[in-house]
Amino acid sequence: MNSLIKCIRDIEKSKTIAIICHTIPDADALASLVALKKIIRQNFNLSDESKQIDLFVDADEINEINSAIVNGIELNNRRSEHYDLAISVDCASLSRLGKYAEIFEEANNTINIDHHVTNERFAKNNLVFKTSSTCEALYIIAKSQDWELSDEVCKLVYSGIITDTNNLTQGTITVNTHKIITEMVSRKINVDALNQHFFQNNTKSKAYLLKQALDSLTFFAGDRIAFMKLTKQDISECEATVEDTYGIVNHGTEIKGVDISILAIKQEDNSYQVSLRSKGNVDVSNIAKAFGGGGHENMAAFNYSGLLADLKEQLIPACREELLKHPKEEKENLFDNSDEIEEQSQTKG
Repeated sequence: MNSLIKCIRDIEKSKTIAIICHTIPDADALASLVALKKIIRQNFNLSDESKQIDLFVDADEINEINSAIVNGIELNNRRSEHYDLAISVDCASLSRLGKYAEIFEEANNTINIDHHVTNERFAKNNLVFKTSSTCEALYIIAKSQDWELSDEVCKLVYSGIITDTNNLTQGTITVNTHKIITEMVSRKINVDALNQHFFQNNTKSKAYLLKQALDSLTFFAGDRIAFMKLTKQDISECEATVEDTYGIVNHGTEIKGVDISILAIKQEDNSYQVSLRSKGNVDVSNIAKAFGGGGHENMAAFNYSGLLADLKEQLIPACREELLKHPKEEKENLFDNSDEIEEQSQTKG
């Protein structure tokens, strides 16, 4: 809590603030970026002239679905040569800030707000929570300080939570996560519209891209590992964007028996962006960390330089090793009707 108090004081005294999220941002990164600026504006009794808050994200483009989050928001306008305070959101390492890492490093004070278990604590003050999303972490901070949260901020918080958990099916989901969702519903936030926007609003381009990925689908380790690949050419031919690749890796874990899903996307320089997803207690964060990446237990990623065959040769055994910690078990019967069976037996007897 002392770190939080120090962070609040830094925000209070800083006249120029830069808030930065990770490169190629997902919905949680963008939502926490915007939400934090709104929270500061709404709770520090500041006029527009008293504090300058600039938002930065290193991305060539943001897909249509996620761009709605930053619609009308000014991004990447550096109005100060040197910032009093730089805050990173939803970023596990300094390098993930991309070309705006320089702004972060040169600031007088720095704060790192995140939820990834592999976070490298690269700021002067690090607020790393074991939560579903960075948006949930921001909500917890705001609630602990009795800060005002507008409906607009709550929409952003809800968006970050549901997208980073794949609609509450993956990641670090706790009782508190569900409590926050309930509070959003109680506030009459239009959760149905938000769910439809993020989960029932895919473009044709993404559908074609998904087909390309599924056409490449192969299985390993007794079908417990699903592997898919895409190339920059696939993305171009489908008239898709890099952001359209988000969520495709989840389709592997939706297959019965698959515990780890892998999506490798070949870049123009012959390197690969590799996304990992898992079910239950299968931890892919340490696998990603071993390859120089990071993430959290059920969702992680890393970059790999080399041939696809070499990537598979190293990655599949690492995944097998993790799976050995979690032998296949018979699935629990979700619906226990033994009382009905016993009653029928007694009736027949």
